[in-house]
Amino acid sequence: MNKRKKHMLLIVFIVISVYLIYQHHVPTRTKYILYWTKMFDRDDFNFGFGREIFRNCPISSCFATNNRSLRRIEDFDAILFHGVEYIQKGKYGRPEKRSQNQVYIFMSQESESNAPIHGNFDGFYNWTMTYRLDSDIVRPYGYIQPLLPLQKPPNLPSIQEIEERPKKIAWMVSNCDSESQREVLVKKIDKFIPVDIYGNCGTHYCSKEASEACYDLIEANYKFYLSFENSYCTDYVTEKMYNILKKNVIPIVYGGANYTALAPPHSVIDVSGFETVKELTDYLKELDEDPEEYLKYFEWKKRYSVTTNSQQTLCELCEKLNRPIGTKIYASLRQWWEDSGCKYKTDLPTIVSKDEKD
Repeated sequence: MNKRKKHMLLIVFIVISVYLIYQHHVPTRTKYILYWTKMFDRDDFNFGFGREIFRNCPISSCFATNNRSLRRIEDFDAILFHGVEYIQKGKYGRPEKRSQNQVYIFMSQESESNAPIHGNFDGFYNWTMTYRLDSDIVRPYGYIQPLLPLQKPPNLPSIQEIEERPKKIAWMVSNCDSESQREVLVKKIDKFIPVDIYGNCGTHYCSKEASEACYDLIEANYKFYLSFENSYCTDYVTEKMYNILKKNVIPIVYGGANYTALAPPHSVIDVSGFETVKELTDYLKELDEDPEEYLKYFEWKKRYSVTTNSQQTLCELCEKLNRPIGTKIYASLRQWWEDSGCKYKTDLPTIVSKDEKD
């Protein structure tokens, strides 16, 4: 390579380097996000308020509030609407003014079967923020990430600890009549292996149902936990799986999500992989009698961890607001929302819908 070409390449390298440094350090205008509704009983959408919640994001120039008086409504960069709250309660009204650069966001962690859309929202929403993987911003109930270089894996139980657990299967539940008909499946399982049911649908009680103390109780006494979703919809997997993955108990999962993609390798038992309940319970009995095989379901904890906070979603939101905003709008949000792949009754997996002999 001659000197002229080397000189030109050096100049190009310097120009690109300066540009990247400038882009990295150039100050960006703060993006303001308004919570228009509550999210059930939470004023902060279970995200938090202010700038601090974005502090650990690669792009952190965002600010979240529910104070409509902080600035003119049309000057907020994004307005977040909780779908269930906004559509069903109808007490929040619609913003009187809207600027072209504003983003209206439909947020729901409920499934379509539990939170259908009523009313006309055609041409209203720009983005979606839900559990569905085809959302503009995905808000999962949890996610799996590799252990950090200095992060120590948790202590795994010994064979003796597993053998000393006195009971087999537990389930915490308050909705006794679900769209997924999970209660039907539980009754079938109970014919082969007793299921202890905590909450409104059973005879067992935990003073702080679905709290950390209750999960500790499950871990100390049971080998399996029923992480059964109330809706059988594409991508719909909730805290019922993620919370129990944090414990040394095997989740038995039932739902419409792709558990192979969303759960750690060899961490859950998916009921859809079995033709009959007897086939499923026979496998559970095998694991119950073979602690070494049982413990293999926790090997993933040496490489991965479970996170159930909302940091990933917040960072994605802030990053997306700092990109050039296009003109995307949902001509029919209802059509998109109803395309959730939910299954009902006879469309449910055979292990639930088909009668089988004991």
